[in-house]
Amino acid sequence: MSSAPEKPRNRLAWLALFLAVLLAAIALGRRPDGVERGDLAQFLGRFHSLLVHLPIALLAIVPLLEIGGSFRRWGHLRASAGFVLWLAAFGGLLAAFDGWLLARSGGYQGGLVSRHMWCGVGLAGLTVVAAAARSRIVRRGRAAEGEGGPGGTGLRGLPSLACFYFLYGPLLIAAVALMAWTGHLGGDITHGDGYLTELMPGRLRSLLHMAAPPPKAPPPAPTPGPATVYAARIVPLLQRSCISCHNPKKSKAGLRMDSYDLLMRGSQDGPVIIRWDPARSELVRRITLPPSDDDAMPSNGRNRFSPAEVKLFEQWIAAGASSAQPLSTLP
Repeated sequence: MSSAPEKPRNRLAWLALFLAVLLAAIALGRRPDGVERGDLAQFLGRFHSLLVHLPIALLAIVPLLEIGGSFRRWGHLRASAGFVLWLAAFGGLLAAFDGWLLARSGGYQGGLVSRHMWCGVGLAGLTVVAAAARSRIVRRGRAAEGEGGPGGTGLRGLPSLACFYFLYGPLLIAAVALMAWTGHLGGDITHGDGYLTELMPGRLRSLLHMAAPPPKAPPPAPTPGPATVYAARIVPLLQRSCISCHNPKKSKAGLRMDSYDLLMRGSQDGPVIIRWDPARSELVRRITLPPSDDDAMPSNGRNRFSPAEVKLFEQWIAAGASSAQPLSTLP
């Protein structure tokens, strides 16, 4: 027969599981499609980068509490691990929902965005399952030992102790590992592909059996034939400041800039370059906005274009934005 204090805990677990399933259903039914939606949804979604740090920190603390609490001297630490894990679970649900809101309303799409979103949803669900499993194991252990047993930990009975380490333990380890991978994908979205591993020491890379990063492309060398403005001057600027957000894995607003044809096709809202008319070209407007403007590009505030680089874009567009314009025609 369940005691009165167990009923609120059971309701908490069922509520968290319901929210995890609801979140997965929402993400499945309303996937990011590259279409920008209401300002309010985007405003709320942009808090994702703030909200996500709380559950990450809480989840990272839980293994330390569990390991420290396994020693008699610090046994009191384990009593708080369940509470911290539940905070991480509900914080993860909120952060994952806000991340979906940002991706859905902010005009994001692409395989990298989808993988990050589903890893976030999966991490929230896995954390909920781990917290629910821990609560159930602890309750059974306490019931078997007469409500707490020696030391009040509720984990000294052999059945509950075995479940604690062989059921809950792997769930917690999997959650922490998935958290690391989800954070890696988030770093790739924000800072570009391979941001977290780009400067990894060679010995650690070999230990983890990770391939060496591709060498950075050298600056274009002079060619014997006539070089073009697009290939020699425009492409390096796009690679430095734009393509990290507009590529096959992540195409903000449906805009890709990794090839000339895709750049000229534009975004879901239409062309970003109007040939012979830089004043009407959305690309020029965006790169000349102040950094504080929400529409300013690059959106991360890094690698902004200098006045000379902006002028180069304007000259290229005013001349027709051709991929074949000879470099020698620039003034």
